Amino acid sequence: MRIILPEILFFDGAMGTELQRRGLPPGKPPEILNLENPSLVEEVHRDYIKSGAMVIETNAFGGNRLRLKKFGLEDRIKEINEKGVEIALKASEGKVLVAGSVGPLGELIEPYGDITPEEAEKIFSEQIKMLLDSGVNFILIETMISLQEAIIGLRAAKNFDCTVGVTMSFEWGEKGGRTPFGDDVEKSIKALEKEGADFVGANCGRGFEDMIKIAPIIRKITNLPVLIQPNAGIPTYKDQKLIYPETSEDFKRFVEEMKKIKINFIGGCCGTTPEHIQEGFLIFNK
Repeated sequence: MRIILPEILFFDGAMGTELQRRGLPPGKPPEILNLENPSLVEEVHRDYIKSGAMVIETNAFGGNRLRLKKFGLEDRIKEINEKGVEIALKASEGKVLVAGSVGPLGELIEPYGDITPEEAEKIFSEQIKMLLDSGVNFILIETMISLQEAIIGLRAAKNFDCTVGVTMSFEWGEKGGRTPFGDDVEKSIKALEKEGADFVGANCGRGFEDMIKIAPIIRKITNLPVLIQPNAGIPTYKDQKLIYPETSEDFKRFVEEMKKIKINFIGGCCGTTPEHIQEGFLIFNK
């Protein structure tokens, strides 16, 4: 079912890195905690809501069949996705929106890999249907580094007549913002708009400063709502932990910049925490 989203929304921050910060061992898929430690996943959701998040994303980013197969979990795909939605809905208490998080397949699509476009759309459709049937308010296809894959995922979602947004992962370089596959910002955003996305944007990347360069380009070329969710910088490995350098104070300044250019939806990606969201929301809500 399609819903009309508010004009401005503040999203949550990272799920995977936040679960790691709270004890998830490196290399273990975050999605399995929906079954093994649902109270921890709920705790993260609730902490983001307390910090001001108006949207929380299900712990389902890697919940497609291909990614779960790498951990021998493909036969548990239904319960992992359904439980992820159940946890998020419980934490939301009906007071905030719940987005169904859908990440990349984790395998390359033809001509770069062995997965056909038809197979890819079927795999996306399987997870999206589970999320929608379980009660998410809308679908967020995120961290897409290939425009081809992003469009396939978007088409899969549009088949269910749901509200759906897509965010790409761009990095800033000499030629401006591009995905690792070489898709530039303008081409990507225009293509997603043409394919019927309800909102578009960018997430992940290299940090706040990159997004401050990329976000104005997106804002300029589309009239759709724009979602921006950056990483808290490039992490370093210290004492067997990933340390992200950009602080909640840095995020506050980032949110100020996003407000200046009228970005509709703001949140955080890898390395951002409830503390980042809390500081950002105070600025966002002024």
